[in-house]
Amino acid sequence: MSTSKSLDAYIKKAKSIYELKELERLGLTPDMAQREMILNFMALLLKWNDVAGLVSKKDAENLFIRHVCDSLQPLLLFGFKKNALMLDLGSGGGFPAIPTRIFRPDISTVLVESNKKKAAFLQEVKRVLALDNVEIFSGRLERMTTPETRFDYVVCRGIGTLREFATLAKAFVAPDGRMYTFKGREFSDEVEEITNFKEKEGIRICEIAEYDLGNEIFGLKLVSLEAAA
Repeated sequence: MSTSKSLDAYIKKAKSIYELKELERLGLTPDMAQREMILNFMALLLKWNDVAGLVSKKDAENLFIRHVCDSLQPLLLFGFKKNALMLDLGSGGGFPAIPTRIFRPDISTVLVESNKKKAAFLQEVKRVLALDNVEIFSGRLERMTTPETRFDYVVCRGIGTLREFATLAKAFVAPDGRMYTFKGREFSDEVEEITNFKEKEGIRICEIAEYDLGNEIFGLKLVSLEAAA
């Protein structure tokens, strides 16, 4: 893993907000290499944030819980199969793909990001963390060629409504794959919309899991969708 002295001050800040006990509460016990990757990832986020707008300023103090731990929920709540292929739409600061990849190095991932500064940040994360099975697609999803081998999991933390996300994701997910997106507010109208268009668009909701982050953020939702038979 390549690091530099320019990250030292940010590493110090990352250590101050890193909470091993929260990972252990989630059932994860990172080894020293994973801990170093998490700290370097957060340090890069803090360094690039003013330039690339990766997370809101109020979230910078809560970066570990609000973003790193949150990103791990699809893996923890639903599980990912061995050697899976994952596509992260609108990855931004690398969420949820990078934390997932740290704990599951067998998963090969493509991160899609249309913002050039954020895409440059993701390239730097790939270099510093030496993520050899991670690819960065810099551009809009519409420009990405649908692969012959589709993805086992398509994930996203911030693309519109359930229907908008699923409509984009469906073209890239394998027939037996899953689409996961995060919700932090009431979205019953979005669920109704998916149900109403199920026959026409061939997308259905598999499960909605509710979870909390530490003792700080409550009632978050993770939605699992699939192509309807």
